[in-house]
Amino acid sequence: MELILKTIKRIYHWLLEILFPSTCFGCKNKEGILCLNCMIKIPRTERETEKNILAVFDYHDPLIKKIIWNLKYYNHPFLGEKLGEILYDEFLEDISDMKIYTAGQPILIIPVPISKTRAKTRGYNQSQKIAVGFCNQGEKEVFTLKNKIVVKKIDTLPQARITNRNRRLKNIRGAFEIKNSELVKGRTIIVIDDVTTTGGTITEIMNVLKKSGAKKVIGFAVAH
Repeated sequence: MELILKTIKRIYHWLLEILFPSTCFGCKNKEGILCLNCMIKIPRTERETEKNILAVFDYHDPLIKKIIWNLKYYNHPFLGEKLGEILYDEFLEDISDMKIYTAGQPILIIPVPISKTRAKTRGYNQSQKIAVGFCNQGEKEVFTLKNKIVVKKIDTLPQARITNRNRRLKNIRGAFEIKNSELVKGRTIIVIDDVTTTGGTITEIMNVLKKSGAKKVIGFAVAH
């Protein structure tokens, strides 16, 4: 049933693109929300991220910042799935390497959760939208998306509002907890977020997962 629903959804979006082509956020041409030409022009991040966290784009670039802000703050959830597709394509080699640790089980995909208050205000979790697009790119049974294993138990200040690194790390410490920890024991996991700056959020989640018995945990972010 899930596969049928995914197929119907893809056909629906395909028909919408034919009837009402999306405008590229970069060049305004009707070649999708981010055309290949504009995507190639966005600089890849050259700054080092935290250990076991990988990011694609440089968040200082105006176009990628515009896309992520529209995803998070201007009610454009469809941008998330496109970014998830890009994330998959960029890290295909790393995903292949991770399969070594899976023992034949699907890789668990965990989007960084947001608080209930923020989810209610925004209407969706942007990291979950990215994770959906990411999973849809993979072959059947390679990934399993899990939205409710990690939950945010503390409604912290948005990390973007805090400029000091140490304050960022302190702000997020202890903010997450595991539900159904037996589901992560011995598993290989990818944590997905939109932006990583200090790496504090993803690292905090990775540490919680490891304490619950996860075998291998890595973080993927769209930008850094």
